Amino acid sequence: MTLLLLRIFSRLPFRALHVISGFVARLASDVVGYRRPVIRGNIERSFPERSKAEHRKIERAYYLHFADITLESIKNFCITDAEAQSRMCHVGVEAFEPFFKAGRSVLIAGGHYNNWELYAMTANQNLPHDVMAVYKRLSDRAMDEAVRDSRQRFGLEMVRTVDAQAWMDAHARGARPKAVVMGFDQSPADPVKSWWNQFLNQETAWYFGLEKWARMYDLPVLYGHIKKLSRGRYETHYELVTDAPNDLPDGAILQRCIDLLEADIRQIPHQWLWSHKRWKHERPEAMPLNPRPEAEAKDVQHA
Repeated sequence: MTLLLLRIFSRLPFRALHVISGFVARLASDVVGYRRPVIRGNIERSFPERSKAEHRKIERAYYLHFADITLESIKNFCITDAEAQSRMCHVGVEAFEPFFKAGRSVLIAGGHYNNWELYAMTANQNLPHDVMAVYKRLSDRAMDEAVRDSRQRFGLEMVRTVDAQAWMDAHARGARPKAVVMGFDQSPADPVKSWWNQFLNQETAWYFGLEKWARMYDLPVLYGHIKKLSRGRYETHYELVTDAPNDLPDGAILQRCIDLLEADIRQIPHQWLWSHKRWKHERPEAMPLNPRPEAEAKDVQHA
């Protein structure tokens, strides 16, 4: 029934979905209080230098933004290729060309910032590489299959996290270069196997897979900045993080991506996924809090 309703809603035009999202945002914020302790706590700890009034302003803006991208994601069940591409522009794709011509696969790092679902729907059509995205399987099997099929309609390949290492072994150095999309800001399941640093004024655990794969397969890393132009319209700007991953000190690749994400969040805070329980782990005493790599620290000081 849920899936049927989502498919019905997906037939509505964007203008109607945005009218609905306004009501959903007010309901979630003022009536239900959807994840308010999580959202409010995340924002307050991330911006201790800001006033309570500023915290509440970010919170209110987030509820509307989150309702927008949720309703917009429902549209993906029936959106056409032409409409999807008209709503997500890819800027700086020429950065991929040298690697594609050299037969090199690449990693694309990004966070849960703005409409990452629409990005996934349009990446394969705009990049020279074949695009693969790593995803975590949903608990509802029918919903998982529906979402996966929706995302793959325009050529994107979806690979579950449990299968990703085997896929990389088979394809990262294959004849046809790939672009592997990694949303690297999810909270790791095991804090002991994580990489820890300071992020948004908090001790934060990270999956190390992005850096591991970059070094293991000698893959260039690019970062995708997703900007919101207006309701339902976005733009992704690509920035090269490194084309020589093994020349950097340990942790530097991940740290550079973290810094880029944090800069985007600080610039426009409400467009990140604040309702996610990002800081549900405490750092185990045996785990070090990694400082910024020395070479990176010097670069920042001279910037």
